[in-house]
Amino acid sequence: MYKFFQHVKFLLKATNQHGVHSPFVYSYLTKCLYTKSRFHKRKTLNILLKSIDYFNVERVRTNDSEAISQMIKEHYPKVNIIESKADLIFLKKPEKRLLTQIFSSTNSISNDCILLIDNIYLDAEHKNIWNDLKNNNRVSVTIDMFYCGAVFFRKEQEKEHFKIRV
Repeated sequence: MYKFFQHVKFLLKATNQHGVHSPFVYSYLTKCLYTKSRFHKRKTLNILLKSIDYFNVERVRTNDSEAISQMIKEHYPKVNIIESKADLIFLKKPEKRLLTQIFSSTNSISNDCILLIDNIYLDAEHKNIWNDLKNNNRVSVTIDMFYCGAVFFRKEQEKEHFKIRV
């Protein structure tokens, strides 16, 4: 029931590419997320795979089982699945301890790193973790897509938060 009410609230506030005034986010939406190509039936995994392609990701870190890593390798054999400094970090289950570890390590997050978090509206705890991320000083852009959230650390960009229907 929690997720249903969160989804209704999300739909009332969310927009599409026409409500976005950031060239970086607009380009990401129109040239990546809104393209017709479909890699996976689950929206979050489809967003993950499209983002790997769009940002030319070479190194991925994930806290999920081998299934996600194998799926990434099937679509992108040249992508390395690593445990240290990655271009994209995918967290199927966001945990405060893991996020604290990622943020405290100076080598974990670069300016061009993408943090993709699954199930940000699963329950109140996940929603609180998402809100904490949005308020983090190192975070410049967040994109709430209900099914997942994308976090960017671009120093050259103003801090902005988007709710986007995908």
